[in-house]
Amino acid sequence: MTALTPSLAIVAARLPSPPSSAELLDADVAGDTPDWRGIAVPEHLLQRFERRSDAAPLAGRPIAGGQIHLLARRPGFGAVLLDAWDSTRQRWRGWLVTPDTAYADACGLVVEERDAPADPRAGLVLCDMPVTLAVTDLGACLGVFSQERLQAARWLELHGRANAATAAPGVIARVALPGGDYALTGTPLSSELGKDGRVAYRQLLRQGLQQLQIASADAAAPQVTAPVRAANANRWLKIVTAVAASVMVVQSAWLFLPKESAVVGNGEFRSGGSGVETGVRTRVLFRAEATEAEIRTWLQREQLEIVAGPDTLGAFTVLSRNRQKVLPPPGPGNPLAVINP
Repeated sequence: MTALTPSLAIVAARLPSPPSSAELLDADVAGDTPDWRGIAVPEHLLQRFERRSDAAPLAGRPIAGGQIHLLARRPGFGAVLLDAWDSTRQRWRGWLVTPDTAYADACGLVVEERDAPADPRAGLVLCDMPVTLAVTDLGACLGVFSQERLQAARWLELHGRANAATAAPGVIARVALPGGDYALTGTPLSSELGKDGRVAYRQLLRQGLQQLQIASADAAAPQVTAPVRAANANRWLKIVTAVAASVMVVQSAWLFLPKESAVVGNGEFRSGGSGVETGVRTRVLFRAEATEAEIRTWLQREQLEIVAGPDTLGAFTVLSRNRQKVLPPPGPGNPLAVINP
C-alpha cells in the first residue's frame, strides 16, 4: 500500500446504540440483572464518567501542540486538536473535535484507549475540517496526543480522501498508516443525496464555525470575514450540537428532510409506518435575543414541537398536532421573528 492510496483493512467495530430504557426494564423483570444499580446507571454511562474523571487533571494545562482544547466561547459546540503555532498570524492551527464517533468519515480520526486519559467530549478528530484560532478561543484541555497520533491526523488530512472503500455510515474501520502504525477511522461519505447523515452533520458543523467566526485553515475553503447573522443566531448556536447529535441513525438524514408525504409550511403531513399522524408544520425564525427558556415555555404553551432544523437560513420547523392550529403573529409574548421565511 502506498501513502497516497489508503484502504480500510479490518472492520474494527460497528458502533452499537445504547440500550433503551425499555430493554433495561425487561432485563430487570426477567432477573437478568443482579444489581439494580446497573439499571440506574448503564455501563456505557459509567465508562464516560470514568473517562471524564481521569481527564480532569488535564484541564488547566498550559497550551501546547498535540492537546485537545474546548472552544472557550461555546464549549458545548466542540473542541480543537492543536497542531502547530503560526507565529506570523499569532494563531493556532488544528482540527475540529466532537464527541460523535459514529459520524467518522475517511478523514476522521477516532480517539482510542491508547489516547487516554481523554475526556469523552473528545471522540472524533475531523481531519477534513482544519481551523485556525487565537489563544483566547481555547478553553480547558481535554486530552493530549502523542507525536505519532498527531502525525496520523496530519496524514488523514492529506490522504484520507483517497480512500476508495465503499461508503458505510456508522462503521469504524482500521486503516494502515506509513511506518506500520494504524488509525481507526470511518468510510468515505456517500454521494447519494439524503442517504448519509454524516453529510448533514458536517453541514451543521460548518455553519456553527461560521457563526462563531472561526476561520477554516483549508486554503480551498471560503474564509469568513464577517458573521452571518440569522434572526435566531444565538438560539442556533445553543442547540446546534444537540440537533446534530440527535441524528443518531447515520444511515439517513431523516431529521433534515420532510417526512413522507409532507408539505412543509402550514401544510398537512402524514408519517410513514403502521399508523397515520396528521398535523400542521410551519417554518419559523426565532428572535436573536430569545432565550432557550423563553422558546421552550412558548412551545409548551402553544403545544408545539420542533421537528426539523435549523436549515441554511437558520429556520426551524415546528409541528402542531392540532390541524386547525394557527400561530400567533410575532410580537410581545412570543419569541417569533418571522413565520414562513
